[in-house]
Amino acid sequence: MFLKLSHLEAALLFAVFTSIVMGIVGRDTDKERLRYGLYCFGCFVAAIFGLSWLMYLGHR
Repeated sequence: MFLKLSHLEAALLFAVFTSIVMGIVGRDTDKERLRYGLYCFGCFVAAIFGLSWLMYLGHR
């Protein structure tokens, strides 16, 4: 009944939904909303991979 997501999948799902909300409430026109939502998603993905590498290197 419950979804079994890995940590990466859960983080990416969070990034998708948060980017959608930020795009909707953060800009005025549809074009700006789409671009800002994609920008936020890209920043989230970069942060996820950047922080995961920092944690990997910190635990070696």
